Amino acid sequence: MKSRVVSYWLLASLAFSLTGPGAVAFANWDAPYGFYKDLSVWLGCAGSFLLLMALYGLMEWRRTKLSLTHPTVAGIMAAITIAVGYLAEGFIGDEAGYGSSNILTFIIGGFFGLALSLMLLPGVLLALMTGDLYQPNDRPLLIAWLVSLAVSLALFGVYLEIRRAETKGRQSQAP
Repeated sequence: MKSRVVSYWLLASLAFSLTGPGAVAFANWDAPYGFYKDLSVWLGCAGSFLLLMALYGLMEWRRTKLSLTHPTVAGIMAAITIAVGYLAEGFIGDEAGYGSSNILTFIIGGFFGLALSLMLLPGVLLALMTGDLYQPNDRPLLIAWLVSLAVSLALFGVYLEIRRAETKGRQSQAP
């Protein structure tokens, strides 16, 4: 059970780690450019991923593999992420007619953005290594992405340790 909980939160942390570079890449393809647009696109993608994680958590809860607390917290995280992303989009709403007309269209667009950001991830990682992906005004997003990557890697390390201990415990109980 413990490894299932850690793997669930590892997947939830990947909502930010996997979507960041791809979301910033396709946000920078057309005007208006800038920090708020990149932030709103990234948070829309991550919020959509977290909504999927909350639904997955509810399925696992029905199978009694997770407690209801975990999908509830993931749903709250999704709501906060989407709200902050929608608020960031509001700062640029007057520029070139950019933006969603309401929060529902922002969420729907987030699912399309999620698909795009995951498809762009392999190619974007090469641009990220050369420093060509982020513009100077996106440095806070780069720092936030690196922090989310560190959290994901730390959770992965914890998951491996728990799985190793569980496997060792099962082997010692074998007849």
